[in-house]
Amino acid sequence: MSEAVHAEVYQEIVEEWRRVRLLIEPRLRAAAKDASEAGLVEVSEYILRGGKRFRGFLTVLVAEALGAAPEQALDAAVAIEMVHSASLAIDDIIDKDQVRRGLPVAWMVHGIEKTVLASLLMIPVAQSMVERYGVKALGRVIRAWERTVRGEIIDYLLASRLGPQRYVELVDLKTGSLFQLAAALGALAAGRDDMLPSLEAYGLALGRVYQIADDAADYHAYMEGRRRKLDPSERLFEKWATTVLGASPGMPAVEAALRYVARQAREAGNALRGLPDGRRKRVLQAIPWFMVEKLLEESNLQLPQET
Repeated sequence: MSEAVHAEVYQEIVEEWRRVRLLIEPRLRAAAKDASEAGLVEVSEYILRGGKRFRGFLTVLVAEALGAAPEQALDAAVAIEMVHSASLAIDDIIDKDQVRRGLPVAWMVHGIEKTVLASLLMIPVAQSMVERYGVKALGRVIRAWERTVRGEIIDYLLASRLGPQRYVELVDLKTGSLFQLAAALGALAAGRDDMLPSLEAYGLALGRVYQIADDAADYHAYMEGRRRKLDPSERLFEKWATTVLGASPGMPAVEAALRYVARQAREAGNALRGLPDGRRKRVLQAIPWFMVEKLLEESNLQLPQET
């Protein structure tokens, strides 16, 4: 795409993103109260605060691209943001992280016990919110949560022992599962079950784009001395880039990984061929490039552009 069209589409993404977030936020605050028993409202609200809302944004945008009104997809968008936020809160405890979204993590502010209880409660509440979309939607939420948890288990307990060919599988579990779910829920909210294969392929590719670019940026920061060490999944990233992609350690590994990310971004766009042409399809096709470029900005890295 030309630079002019590139800038125009990216501006459309920002506008659509802002519009959908304004729809999601009040519903999410209300859901935090519904999800909480006595004493857990405050911690639930804290867990759900902030964030980019990319997954909920994706759900609403897919539904609209298929002809649905945004209100039809809002329960699904809120549900997936609850599942995502709960997974992050639990992940922060496991990894002993101290900062999330620019603030102290929930477990440091409200304690481990309340954070775990509130997070665990959000999952069935989110599941109940998607019941209105039918058994296919509910089944996909359950499977996505299972896959996300399996990814966390593998990452925490087994990543250092995995072969390099398992890296993308881990990415799909940890990150791809919820992006895939977000796209699928958009199709189901619009009543377009026929689009599930294409949109799930899109969501899975989008998850790969996001996570691999993130790992590449972290690895690059480590090579430049801006990070003290690599975690097990980032060491697995290095093994994958140097073995499967055949790159040398260091910057060549980063460059090879970003070329792979660019191919995945193109695959994501190709999966949307069956969507009706229009602004929302154009935005969905550009989102993989937009997400990664924003992620890489701080590292002064660039994703190869489409040709």
